[in-house]
Amino acid sequence: MARKPFTVQSSSPTATAAYTPWRDRPFLQLKTASEIVGVSIASLYNFSDAGRLKLRNFGGRTLVDTKSLIALIETAEDWTPKKRGEEARAKRKGVARAAFQP
Repeated sequence: MARKPFTVQSSSPTATAAYTPWRDRPFLQLKTASEIVGVSIASLYNFSDAGRLKLRNFGGRTLVDTKSLIALIETAEDWTPKKRGEEARAKRKGVARAAFQP
């Protein structure tokens, strides 16, 4: 005897409520905003302290103003490779070569 696949059926209209994209929400929870931007919640507080992000208190929660989050994202600089460590690598290479010189 074959089993039927398990399905959940809901007659509640709230169960099928439409998803609201994060850009269309007036406020976001700190965790959601940190996941969107890719930084920690502590970094969001630092951005707020620096005046670059607007936080709101509502219903005992700290929320991020979505417009200010979008503005913060738009201030991000384009990534370019850095030459960090180039001098240190050249120095180590020189030391290694000198060690093998007879």
